[in-house]
Amino acid sequence: MLVADLLSALKQRGFSPQLWPAQPALLDVELAAACFDSRRVQSKDLFCAIDGEKFNGVDYVDSAVSNGAALSLVQELQPDITTPQIIVSDSLAEVAAHCSDILAASPSSDMWCAAVTGTNGKTTVAHLLRGALTDVAISAASCGTLGMIDASGTSATLNTTPSADLIHNWLKSLQSTNCESVVLEASSHGIVQQRLAAIDFDCLAFTNLSREHLDYHKSMNNYAEAKTSLVHRLNASAVAFIPHDPLLLDLCSDASCTVQSWSSCDTSADHFCSIDADDKGVTVSFQWQQQPLTIESELTGYHNGENIFLAALMMLSRGVAVEQVAVALAKQSSADGRLQQVPIHRGTAYVDYAHTPDALEKVLLSLRASHPNARLKVVFGAGGDRDNSKRAPMGRAVSEYADWCVLTSDNPRSEDPRLIIDQVAAGIDVDSIEYQCVVDRAAAIRLAVESMSDNDVLVVAGKGHETYQEINGTRTDFDDRVEIREASKCLA
Repeated sequence: MLVADLLSALKQRGFSPQLWPAQPALLDVELAAACFDSRRVQSKDLFCAIDGEKFNGVDYVDSAVSNGAALSLVQELQPDITTPQIIVSDSLAEVAAHCSDILAASPSSDMWCAAVTGTNGKTTVAHLLRGALTDVAISAASCGTLGMIDASGTSATLNTTPSADLIHNWLKSLQSTNCESVVLEASSHGIVQQRLAAIDFDCLAFTNLSREHLDYHKSMNNYAEAKTSLVHRLNASAVAFIPHDPLLLDLCSDASCTVQSWSSCDTSADHFCSIDADDKGVTVSFQWQQQPLTIESELTGYHNGENIFLAALMMLSRGVAVEQVAVALAKQSSADGRLQQVPIHRGTAYVDYAHTPDALEKVLLSLRASHPNARLKVVFGAGGDRDNSKRAPMGRAVSEYADWCVLTSDNPRSEDPRLIIDQVAAGIDVDSIEYQCVVDRAAAIRLAVESMSDNDVLVVAGKGHETYQEINGTRTDFDDRVEIREASKCLA
């Protein structure tokens, strides 16, 4: 695409880009793609100089040009940089996302695109939806915490919601393989930072809202507004399934798309389901356009019943037949690291990604329901350099719903792991639970595995699918599932 065509397309979308220097010859320069990382720039790319939390994007223009960038997209004119620039007065991140979309030829408009947002459950809903669509012969891909997953395999991603240039180029590659559907996990950071801008979404599902990321958003109201802002970007033809919650529904009240509420406890919602969870799995029953639908799944826990319900609503909104939805979702297994069972010498062990008070509560209540007579044990911690206001509530949740626990390190990052543990321990009710503190996570898991009896259930929470631990800025190999298996081997 020529620079002139890009500028014209941006103006049609309501932006006001300015070319510098204003030389007619620059309008005929050919652009290949947008790129936000100077290290990944290739010949003829447009380098988008977006600032990060710890760096200024314009500091990398020279590096990008040396790697082949034809022009740079900047917030304001950089007189010290002699290479051509496109200057924007609007949000640079939003314009950059639209550049990514335009240069990729707007691939999302050629496939059914769905977003899943909310505090917990995004990965499971995306996993269920992608798998079930595939099972009914609708090619599907997903992008989120587990990576970019499509017919060719899985590519790791640094963030739940990657940068817009990576997403649009990935969508372009999916388009080239005639992929029909894509499901994107929408984190609050990703929404606020415009990583999902310019995607033509057909459907959105909102799982739930609970305490998380308040170090970034500062308040629950700001957090809710960040999540629901994506609803306001949907076209009139799209549908958004929102929890039957007055705050969230009010925030979505003037959206252009169709907003429909869902609930598993309030029959006045637009979509209501009943959920029966026991040691054999979950059964979800509801009606869609006056047609009854029952989904029986081996997934554990009431919260997974809600995840199945949302995946079903999204499939049905796409036009999949009721009978196909029921059969396809009943076949799906749990997502990687989400209440994933790990073989153990005695008792039952799971790993789960739960790292918020609400997620821990839901996981523990699920295990209480599925193992009503068991002694419930937990190994968990809290991540460093993240919202520390949730640490004590995490301790309270575990002490309320478990019988025994070990507080340990999660990903302490740059923080003192002992300090994090102390902050979690501040929420523990010492009269309700027996607990110990073991800083080394591997040692904590060994201690828990060694303590197991036949009637015990253990959940190692917080890291789920992750295969690393980050301490002092360094990531080393670490997998809770491997640690559980190794500890169990030693006792065999």
